[in-house]
Amino acid sequence: MLARGIRSYHRPTRIEEAQNLAAQGAVLMAGGTRVLTSDREVPNVVDLVGLGLHGMNVDDEDLHIGALTPVQELADSPVAHAHTAGLLPLACRVAFPSRLLRGMATIGGEAIAADPDSELVAALAALNAVFLVAHPDEARESPALRFLRSPARDLEGGGILRGLLIPGAPHGAALERVAALPSLPPIVSVAVTMTISGDKLARVRLAVTGLVGPPARMFDAESKLERTAGEEDVLAGAAELVASHAPFRDDALASAALRRRMARVVALRALRAAIARGHSRADTAAPRPRARPTQRVPAPLPNFTSGRIELHLNGRPARLEAEARTTLIELLRGAGIVSTRSGCGSGRCGACAVLIDGRPTASCLTLAVRAQGRSVVTLEGLGSVERPHPLQVAFAEAGAAQCGFCAPGLLLGARAMLDSIAHPSEGDVRDALAGLCRCTGYARAVAGVLQSASLDRP
Repeated sequence: MLARGIRSYHRPTRIEEAQNLAAQGAVLMAGGTRVLTSDREVPNVVDLVGLGLHGMNVDDEDLHIGALTPVQELADSPVAHAHTAGLLPLACRVAFPSRLLRGMATIGGEAIAADPDSELVAALAALNAVFLVAHPDEARESPALRFLRSPARDLEGGGILRGLLIPGAPHGAALERVAALPSLPPIVSVAVTMTISGDKLARVRLAVTGLVGPPARMFDAESKLERTAGEEDVLAGAAELVASHAPFRDDALASAALRRRMARVVALRALRAAIARGHSRADTAAPRPRARPTQRVPAPLPNFTSGRIELHLNGRPARLEAEARTTLIELLRGAGIVSTRSGCGSGRCGACAVLIDGRPTASCLTLAVRAQGRSVVTLEGLGSVERPHPLQVAFAEAGAAQCGFCAPGLLLGARAMLDSIAHPSEGDVRDALAGLCRCTGYARAVAGVLQSASLDRP
């Protein structure tokens, strides 16, 4: 499996170098979940991983988030939870049911993609995020209203999204959605934030998905709600404005008329929930803190077209030949690793999963050159027939293997979770395995992981 059309790979460590390459037409890559699933030819790739654009902190009541911060880190962050009334972590989990993809996708990459169905983009709009762009001409601060409508406009000419900030913290927030299945994109979803002064709604921000373009705020509905006490007739009126004024689209998933009917109900639910949380100031359950694998600082790589990749594969040094377009799954298959298989090609099945420096990663969406100098573990490195890992034993005893196609995702995802949480709950286990198997309700796999967690692990 080769990435489409890639001829050269660049990994700068200075933002000026990245700007120069972007200005010449090279395609920027953050997590790779968007670039490597695109249908377009991508001859020259600039990997931003070496620029240090990740992490988050609170400064003067504003939450600052680096553009390359993985979605999973936001989903797990008590800081992001507290500063967004729980909205941002919830949107991250809902937009990416699979923890495998959440660990690879970045907040900046998702904002630039501006997917019309993204609950995460809707949440950023409702949180009134400000996008920080390092442009060769000037440093730009672009509000969500402008940036999410057309990210390319602010990035044109070599601009690099280096981060975003979320001003202040809302008192109440909510996200409601309706979808054919929890793992499918929403037919329509509504994100709401609000601040409350006394018994009045001082400021309301409401964003909707399922539109002709990217998620957008509904100003008429916001105006109707502000300076009111959020009475039921006011909420109903605001929901009606969402349904009647939003430019919903027709597609294979749903008609515009169906989206309009659903939007009325979903908006009402979201508004009621946000008001209730805002008045009570009751905090929803914060994410459970987790130990995180050490993240290595990558070395600069100015112009890789082909050459030798040096890595640690299942605990042993390996030197393998690769081209710029070679994906990690192809590199591993060529090295005789048979457990890693090509499945969906979009990171949604777990068949190609590996651990890179302890993090679950879809090898079909990872360029082989990204593994340079890193530790890669496959099922072969987890255990053998003679000496199986306790997880493998527990899976066999629980009858969790089933067809076995997605075993890499299930077992390696469980291994990473057990390395970060000593005593996981059933919810922790289900989150670690979510979206990785197409033929099970996960009951036996969950039982196997919990059984393994109860034993002494090596």
